[in-house]
This record gives sequence, C-alpha cells and structure tokens, in this order.
Amino acid sequence: MRGLLCILGLLGSLQASGRPQGIGVGAMLGEPVSSTLMVRWDDQQSVQMMAGWSFGQERMHLGVDYLYSPTEIDSDDAMGLHYPVYFGVGVRLRLLGESSALERERPRGVFGFRFPFGVSVEPEDLPLEVYFEMAPVWMVTPVSHSGFDGGIGVRIFL
Repeated sequence: MRGLLCILGLLGSLQASGRPQGIGVGAMLGEPVSSTLMVRWDDQQSVQMMAGWSFGQERMHLGVDYLYSPTEIDSDDAMGLHYPVYFGVGVRLRLLGESSALERERPRGVFGFRFPFGVSVEPEDLPLEVYFEMAPVWMVTPVSHSGFDGGIGVRIFL
C-alpha cells in the first residue's frame, strides 16, 4: 500500500504538457509478458524496446520497434485525454526456453519481424500512457512462419 501511495505521489508531482516525451518505462501484459522501454523524441516518432517471456512458447522474447503516430482518435476535450493511434515495424528475437517438440519445429534463436499497431490513452496532466497493442510477426530464420504478439501495457515517462 505504501508503494502505491509513493507512485501516485510521484505521478502527481510530475507535470506533462501534450504527449509525454523522453524515456518511458513500463510493462505489458499479454503475449509475451514483458518490460518495456520507450524513447519518444517528438509527438509522432518513437522507438520501443521490450524484453519478455512467452508462457505459451516457454521462451524469452526480445524486440525493438520503430513506431509512428500519424493521428489521434477525436475525443471530448473536457476529459483531458488523448488517443493517439500508431503503427510501426521492428525485429524480434526468440531465445532460451526448454527442449520440446516445439523446439524441434521452431528452434531457439529464431529471428523475425514485428508489425505493431495500437492505440494509447494519454492524460494531459500526467506523463503516463496506457496502451493496447497487437503485432503480427513473421519469423524468417531458421524456419519461416507467422505468429502474433499483443497485450495491454502502461508506461511512465521520466
């Protein structure tokens, strides 16, 4: 409880104007469950890095994406929320994990491309974003196959 109060106090003391920029840290729940780091240098462009674990595949996932946000979903200005829409392209590496029939079919160290898209909810008064993201994945080595990542996440911008 004390930790939650400290986080809320920290968020209340920080001020943001427009979209949060700089470095954001957070987590995403989904497939894979991951920690995220984002560097946003303007209202439209950012780079997102993630490191996580897929409980379904029992493997570590590492990824880096370039994200572009061309527009926002219209909202009621009185609420003070922004809903930017984004899409991007990135790379994904799948590592580690246990030996299984899946490993023989899809070996470790698999490299591929991610094509993320999503929408964020960003309050005007807080350096925070909550987002929903989906990403079709095309694994290219050693065996070509497709997959899908997605989840709901939150980031705090420092």
